[in-house]
Amino acid sequence: MAPESLNTDRQSLATTLLRISRDCGAVVERSRTEQLLTEARVAWPGEESDRWAKWLVESSNSLALRAKVARLSLDDALKLVEDGAHVIGGYQPNAGVLVLLSYDGRNAQVATGAIDGRTKISRSALESRCGAEGSTGRVYTWVVVEPPELGASPGHAAHTHRPIDRVLELVRPEWPDIWVIIVFALFTGIMSLATPIAVEALVDTVAFGRLFQQLAVITALLFGCLTIAATMSGLQTYVVEMIQRRLFARVAADLAHRLPRVDHAKLGSEYAPELANRFFDVVTLQKVVAQLLLDGLTVVLTTLIGMTVLAFYHPFLLLFTALLAVVVIGGLLFLGRGAIDSGINESKMKYKIGAWLEDLMRCPTGFKGKGGSEFAADRANLLVSKYLSSRRKHFRLLFRQVVFVLALQAIAGTVLLAGGGWLVMQGQLSLGQLVAAELIVSTILASLAKLGKHLEGFYDLTAAVDKLGHLFDLSIERHDGLLSVPQGTGFGVRLTDVQRHGRGEALSSGVTVSIEPGERVALYGRAGTGKTTLLNLLYGVESPDDGHIEIEGADPRDLRPDVLRAKIALVGEPETFAGTVMENVRIGRPEVTSTDVRKALEAIGLLDDILELPDGIETHLGASGVPLTPNQLRLLMIARAIVSRPSLVMVDGTLDALPDAEFDDALAALTDRTAQWTLVLATGKKSIAQPFGRILHFAADEQPGQERLSTSRGISE
Repeated sequence: MAPESLNTDRQSLATTLLRISRDCGAVVERSRTEQLLTEARVAWPGEESDRWAKWLVESSNSLALRAKVARLSLDDALKLVEDGAHVIGGYQPNAGVLVLLSYDGRNAQVATGAIDGRTKISRSALESRCGAEGSTGRVYTWVVVEPPELGASPGHAAHTHRPIDRVLELVRPEWPDIWVIIVFALFTGIMSLATPIAVEALVDTVAFGRLFQQLAVITALLFGCLTIAATMSGLQTYVVEMIQRRLFARVAADLAHRLPRVDHAKLGSEYAPELANRFFDVVTLQKVVAQLLLDGLTVVLTTLIGMTVLAFYHPFLLLFTALLAVVVIGGLLFLGRGAIDSGINESKMKYKIGAWLEDLMRCPTGFKGKGGSEFAADRANLLVSKYLSSRRKHFRLLFRQVVFVLALQAIAGTVLLAGGGWLVMQGQLSLGQLVAAELIVSTILASLAKLGKHLEGFYDLTAAVDKLGHLFDLSIERHDGLLSVPQGTGFGVRLTDVQRHGRGEALSSGVTVSIEPGERVALYGRAGTGKTTLLNLLYGVESPDDGHIEIEGADPRDLRPDVLRAKIALVGEPETFAGTVMENVRIGRPEVTSTDVRKALEAIGLLDDILELPDGIETHLGASGVPLTPNQLRLLMIARAIVSRPSLVMVDGTLDALPDAEFDDALAALTDRTAQWTLVLATGKKSIAQPFGRILHFAADEQPGQERLSTSRGISE
């Protein structure tokens, strides 16, 4: 279709959302997209010309699509389209938005009014639509929708993919470039036959005493063919490098999107930071994919092309090549049974050793005591022994395949020489053809000899994607729910016969309680009586097994989790990341200014200590929070919670470890009368609970595993 001027039906936001969701593989009804956009309009009111991007992003996120607003130039937006993203922009009141589907460097394909319609438009038409005519570098508002996630969506069963399926899933977006590599490899394989064919012609030329001019022609043709082959190989290398970069970027982006949304309640005994180490298998993925695309693909195509050429020389060679192919494929499949599983088991043992070494660094004091170093070495020796056992089992399967290939190389070379020599003596094959056949078969057999390296790389690849798949399959929180969060400076909370069963802190007997907006309430009780569970239920990281929870009249289960948590805050154990003090308090919230951060730090009495650091609030903190002390980190967590002035603040035991001076500052900040949030503070200390006007007393019943919740104006003994 020739490029057209941009004259399409108006693209409503509902049509746009429906189009991109279906392009990304989501099955959505139009009524659902309209409902989501209506909720977004209510939650973020304003004119469509100002709010269209926000509405579209929030609605897309509710459909598990990775969408975000970006300020980009037209050139940058088109680069994202070339990389496979859907880019939406060019909003005009009478024309709606423009959905860019693809771009070939000159023309772009955009969505039309029909749900599957598309049309091609020129670059100049795009510039006219965006108002970019004659301007360079000017930025516009775009919504970028990235390709679907690599793993399971919420509610999908974990660990259901075979390693081979995972490999295909990971490289699926790269198929256009892989086809280019296949074409290059095919030409390289064909050109590589120039050497044996030239040798055949040279032998015949010498044998029949032909002219030097013929030798010069053969030499020139050979040089041309080898030059083409070298050029193709260079282009292959470049394309494979691009694939490696995209694989790394895609996996990293997917995990950066997925990990913050992991449902930690379903991790069980798994240690989350150790699980993240599996990301480093992306390096194995990059290297092995490159190796297979460059060497492995060339080996396969060169072998197939060489066998095809041999088949034209004589029926014996046709039979020989067919039999060789059957024996190679059948032998490798038969001897490689169980090798993928054994490679995965070996990889699992490797990560167990890594997890143990990480534990040694995480618990430095414990292993410095008497017997600690000996225990560390004994456990490491045990794990290494198990790893070596797994490695031996895997190598045994790999080695028998390698031995099979090497033996086949010797047998096939001998059979070809004997059979080909006999055909020459019988006059059924020329001497030049025999020499060419020997060269071709030598190349084929040399390629087969490399199979050992490629087989090991393939098994490493399946083990790597199995480990990455463990991250992709982590259960994540639901992405749907209402977008209209309750309004109010302080949230009221009501629990009706709420129960939560399971290990650890449980609420086995029903809890019924009501907390008024703006009220300050203390949860008092010893450890294990259910205080943390109750706060987790209110924060939405756990769900009640029975009963009902209302926050400002809304069921938390009806709200999208991130929308709910934009208005409530939970303070627990210190959680810091490698970044500045400012970044650790803000955590990317655009509405929080540096002034807000300073006020929050001042309110909890931490600002002076921070300003004494070399770079003030721009001081870089390590992942453990250094150079701040543990108590300063607890105060920092409180500052993080109150800086955005949420409607509900929950504190889980954070004040219990603070000395008197820091405690007074923190409590004053949390109970500040000018702050209208509702405060729910869990503590195990009577002295902390006593100042609160209302105390919910958690006490263990005589029967293990059951709790009793009562309210009082004081603390019952």
